[in-house]
Amino acid sequence: MQVAYQTQGATSAYLSITSTQTAVSNNYILNVSNNNLNIDVSSYPAGTYVIALSCDGEIIETKNLIIQ
Repeated sequence: MQVAYQTQGATSAYLSITSTQTAVSNNYILNVSNNNLNIDVSSYPAGTYVIALSCDGEIIETKNLIIQ
């Protein structure tokens, strides 16, 4: 999966992918100089996930992800 993001001048940022069924979360530290990240989700179980972009400790945006 390729994720495009905008850090809007932040000094630190990460993506959090959280399962809505189990609340298990995986975090990916982002390079604020880039604007996309490839994440291998092939090992993720089928289900619904919430992807949250956090910049400088504040959640900026969230999206839903469905893996079938």
